[in-house]
Amino acid sequence: MSKKYLTSTIDYIRLLVVIIILSLLAAFIIISDGNPWFLSSSAVIVVLALINYIDLKGGSWGKFSLLMFIAMICGFIGDLLMAGIFYITSIAILNGVILFGIGHAIYLMGLKERSPLLLNPQSSDGGRLITRNLLIWIVSIVLVLLLFLFTVFNPTTLELSIGLLGYGILLVTVVGFALTKWFGEFPIAFKIAIFVGFLFFIFSDWLIGVHELTDPSFLSGPWVGITYIFAQLLIQLSAFLGARGTE
Repeated sequence: MSKKYLTSTIDYIRLLVVIIILSLLAAFIIISDGNPWFLSSSAVIVVLALINYIDLKGGSWGKFSLLMFIAMICGFIGDLLMAGIFYITSIAILNGVILFGIGHAIYLMGLKERSPLLLNPQSSDGGRLITRNLLIWIVSIVLVLLLFLFTVFNPTTLELSIGLLGYGILLVTVVGFALTKWFGEFPIAFKIAIFVGFLFFIFSDWLIGVHELTDPSFLSGPWVGITYIFAQLLIQLSAFLGARGTE
């Protein structure tokens, strides 16, 4: 991290928090009973998101950082539900889908706060369709439909399969609109962090879908947790990287 990103005490605190997250992730990978370390990593990412909001709330990235923070709280609650710490329904994966779905809707609001998604309010007619973004969205949905049908769909668990498909469409919508940020005038570090972060997220959730519905042995071990923690870490760092890159 270059010196321009380390300009105040809160920046050094943020760096320390990132090191703690990576250390907890390493413990999760190494120690056989990794669930407490995984949940600890997720909890500390909530702290990172809060630090970002405190740091950025007075500037142009303040609303974005707030939405990222709220979405991360939803993600952490989803992690607790998936781990069986408490329940909404008796089906752990359904509990996760509910909270992560809410989180992704908030992430989508954050992306919209940075730049338009489908309609450009600055156009002369007050709402011109952004064709490029629409095409990216459509292609993203087609790809996730194909991936779902060939790797996740299980007709013996039809209701759960349909629920996961709906969740997948929501998540790939976020991924697609994160990709559209590459066409905006944002710092390159922000573009990489936000897009790669959501790519890791969809990969992690795809693994969960495969494990739950079709092949429990596929890429078993800590891969779901590793990709998820990296996803949330990159997404939460995107607010900081975007703000610092525009100073």
